[in-house]
Amino acid sequence: METNKIIFRVLMMLSFAVTSLSAVGQSSSEIDELCRTVFKEWNLPGMSIVVVKDGKMVFLEGYGKSTYKPGGEDITPDTQFVIASTSKAFTSALLATVMDKYPVKWSDTVVNHLPDFRLYDPWVTANFLVRDIMVHKTGFNAYAADDLPHFGYNRDEIYTLLRHIEPTHSFRTTYAYNNVLYTVSAKIIEKYTGMSWDDAIVKNIFTPLQMNSSTTGNRSYFTSTKLAKGHRHYKDGDSIKFALREDTQNGYRWLSAIAPAGFVISTARDMGNWLKMHLEGGVFNGTRVISKENHSYLFTPQTISGWDSTTVNNYAQGWTIEQSSSGRLIRHTGLAYGYTALVGMVPELKMGFAILTNAGNTTNPHLAIARELIEMYRGKDEKNWREHYLSQFMKSTARGATREAKDSVAPKRVELYTGSYFKENFGDVRISLKEGRLFFALKDASGELTHKNGDTFNVNIAGAGNIEVQFFPGINIPIESLTFKIGDPIGKFYKRESLR
Repeated sequence: METNKIIFRVLMMLSFAVTSLSAVGQSSSEIDELCRTVFKEWNLPGMSIVVVKDGKMVFLEGYGKSTYKPGGEDITPDTQFVIASTSKAFTSALLATVMDKYPVKWSDTVVNHLPDFRLYDPWVTANFLVRDIMVHKTGFNAYAADDLPHFGYNRDEIYTLLRHIEPTHSFRTTYAYNNVLYTVSAKIIEKYTGMSWDDAIVKNIFTPLQMNSSTTGNRSYFTSTKLAKGHRHYKDGDSIKFALREDTQNGYRWLSAIAPAGFVISTARDMGNWLKMHLEGGVFNGTRVISKENHSYLFTPQTISGWDSTTVNNYAQGWTIEQSSSGRLIRHTGLAYGYTALVGMVPELKMGFAILTNAGNTTNPHLAIARELIEMYRGKDEKNWREHYLSQFMKSTARGATREAKDSVAPKRVELYTGSYFKENFGDVRISLKEGRLFFALKDASGELTHKNGDTFNVNIAGAGNIEVQFFPGINIPIESLTFKIGDPIGKFYKRESLR
């Protein structure tokens, strides 16, 4: 009798296991079909995806090629991608691990840990908290100072230049997405760990999570043989095309300068471990990586970033928290220099995903897969997300013909603009005259000035595009100072002669 009971239980367990495997297999087949369809519809060069459910990687696959030039390899779950702004969550998690070991709290003022930290407003500087660093309500315009790396300023220099950027909005009032403030978090991390952000993320995140193929772009962008090549991805009439990006030097210069916000390199397989840790509340394979308290704070809403009649989006510490009648979706997108990523989690389903591509332009294909995937697991089919995101992208974006503004005020004699203009921490802007043409130079950037109106000119800076340069007269001097516009005001550079 007892033997029969044991046999019955074993048979039931085997039956349950077979049923479970069958369900996972069916789900995997559906996910694969969805991915292949979207991949083809969007003509993506390469894509890798992982899906985690109930603590396991239930789907892990690669599609396409690392490049379609000679030497291109098939994309696999171990192909590396720049994960762009989804790196922000790594920096916030890294800061949380520092808080677990050192006397740093979210409620501390930044100057308590970084005495040299300065913003434009002394009151804001004194009251700027650690929890304010990464949540995009500093008062700057969106993407403030993003052009500075294109002039040749590195991460440490940009940290110093923050004190010169005059905010457009009041402190803590306006959501405006920003990259450069993440350098402040990196400074705190580096102070207490005694190592670079690049080394600290390996020791405190990649190693404990067994993310063995993950690295930072500062270390591997030009040397890794596993890194997929970035591509431009664009609409051409009624079709979508891609082309290899050749501006890798510009990409490296910019990404390196804002690395804590955008220069993690990872794989779909490694991202599966990253997702498992978060879905388990900061625990990976039974070992706590981030304390329960600090892990929970990573997802505590800080800044309303958008809303409509059905959904409210809040920004937390490196994550967007989307709340709607359908539930909660924790997500972040990343897009930079030919790479796009989407990482998301649905806590109620104990499910997460990471979708990595070597195509830069839009997150629409990623979102199409993600929304369809969530509906699969919820057992609902409320909307054709593939059609929604594709039609949204393919809608006509034709713009009306732009009219070239004619000069209404002529410039002064060109030689009056020449000279060296200085601003503390920025250095010297050099305006020179060659064969009757004016040229602008600052650090590693240079270009010809083309007249716009009066004492205002334009200069094209590689990577940044058109930058407006404005000159100002003095009381007893035709031209005394200049500034260039990168979103928020940065103040004036004064002509060396007028400084004497």
